[in-house]
Amino acid sequence: FVTKIGSIHTYAPESSGVLFSNGHIFTINDSGNSSIIYKVNPSDGSLLQSIYVNNYDNIDWEDITGDSDYIYIGDFGNNRGKRTDLKVLKISKSQFINNAAPMASVKAEAIGFSYSEQTSFTSSNTHNFDCESFISKGDSLYLFTKNRGNYKTRAYKLSKEPGQYSLTTQTSYDVNGLITGGAYNTQTNELALIGYSASNHANSFVYLFSNFTNDSFFSADVAKKVIGKAANDWQTEAIAFGSTDGENLFISCETTNFSLATLYKTDKTTLGL
Repeated sequence: FVTKIGSIHTYAPESSGVLFSNGHIFTINDSGNSSIIYKVNPSDGSLLQSIYVNNYDNIDWEDITGDSDYIYIGDFGNNRGKRTDLKVLKISKSQFINNAAPMASVKAEAIGFSYSEQTSFTSSNTHNFDCESFISKGDSLYLFTKNRGNYKTRAYKLSKEPGQYSLTTQTSYDVNGLITGGAYNTQTNELALIGYSASNHANSFVYLFSNFTNDSFFSADVAKKVIGKAANDWQTEAIAFGSTDGENLFISCETTNFSLATLYKTDKTTLGL
């Protein structure tokens, strides 16, 4: 269902988010890695530029999205449910978009948040307050949780303005799995979410939500395609629309024993979405 573009293992072995913007792919690594955004050639996966965020560490970067003026990094990975410093980093494209140097240095602003429903911060493997996916839509960001407890996802709305916010669930959907990445297409008004089943990253899937009104993402049409197999430890972590008509999609995975970190392409027709 997907076609390999190229390996990204040498610089993004834990690719946790992809964004297609200004003709290029941007990807990031998750926890334990440098605070670097990697600008990538969408034709072969080769590294074009490393963009260093010089004023924030990578605690657990889990997704990347953007609009016409900014890139946003979701530093909201929360594997054990203990974090009290969840945030999104907001980075002006003007700091690097016309810079062709191999390395660029940028500063970010922080949009901090917490979940109003979370009252316990005790370490747990079955909590519902992890998040690895978000999108930009209009003047807001929308987060989609990775619920280890009930395998659903909840949607939260977050301002794009730096500050500290308390978020309350807008809606939820039973995805029967763990959501790891998201993308939104402005022209077609479609939301794509990627993830896998709860055991060993098996049965990777893509959901496509369409024909919704405003931000009622789960109230209209939904299609699902399983793209992985039960025997494959294929840790699909990220998805991005690759064309304004919403037809083309980029996908990335982390390095596991099954596969090195790789950038893929596909389209809605191939996926039957």
